[in-house]
Order: sequence, then structure tokens, then C-alpha cells
Amino acid sequence: MLYQAELTEKYAKEISTWKYDNEYSVYNYPAWDIMSAQKWAITVPEKRKNEFMAVIDNEIQLCGYFRFSVNDRIVMVGLGLNPQLCGMGYGKQLMDLIIQEFQKRFTEKILELEVRTFNKRAIQCYLSAGFFKVHTYTKKTPIGTDAFLLMQYDRHNQNLDLH
Repeated sequence: MLYQAELTEKYAKEISTWKYDNEYSVYNYPAWDIMSAQKWAITVPEKRKNEFMAVIDNEIQLCGYFRFSVNDRIVMVGLGLNPQLCGMGYGKQLMDLIIQEFQKRFTEKILELEVRTFNKRAIQCYLSAGFFKVHTYTKKTPIGTDAFLLMQYDRHNQNLDLH
């Protein structure tokens, strides 16, 4: 079972050490001191406290995290799962926690996420959690340009695929 907790600096530093393999290596963070110097949101105590949540297991081990970036009508969720837990069913539990927290905090907003188009495993997880595909686009990232899919949560669970 997974639970939400405060994303402490200790947890944030642990996330910066996670290493994904092969094509998933695009999700690897730089070293903590580099992120701190560049003022990444996860390194800024106030942003970490207000926007991020840790996801832990029964042994209080860090399993994942998520971040809500809020604007007038959209809540963009960013998330990560410990690479040692990928492909083991933890994604569904992580998505359940995200959706519960979103529904508790944001009754009038729309929940969206973006995912690289190659990440079929994550896309399937998001579809199963009640998201639908909105559109694809290319975007510059710190490591180059990549293709992304914008997905939106269907609050009414119609799970319609518009494209």
C-alpha cells in the first residue's frame, strides 16, 4: 500500500539519485548540487512544501512523488516512480493517490499531464487511471527536443479518446 507524505529534502535528494535504464534515462535528474544551483523547483523548500508530495510504502521507503503545478483552470501533474518499482503495478497505486488528492483539492479545475510518446507503459497506466489522449506535440527539454502526448483526466470517467 502506498501513502502520501511530505517531500522532505532528504527524499528530494534521493529522487535525484534514481537512475532509469535505456530510453527511460531521459527521466534521470542531474546531480543535486547542479539542480540546486539552477534552482529546480524540487530543490526550493517553499515550492517543495507547496507543490510536491512524496509517496511512501508501509516501511516509509520512498516509492515515488508527484507535483501539482496550478494555473487558472489547469492543474498539471508531474510524477515519478522509483525505477526499481517500474513495471510492478505501483503506477496504478500512484495514480490513485494523485487522483484522490486532485479531487480533494481542486473541484473546479482540469487535471492534465504530459508524457513522452515513446513511454507506452506510462501511457497505458494513465489510460487505465481515467486519462484520455488530447494531442501530441514536440517540445524542447533540457536534453533536447522530444515528442510528447498531452493527456487529461476524465473526472466523469467516460474515458473517451478524442484522437
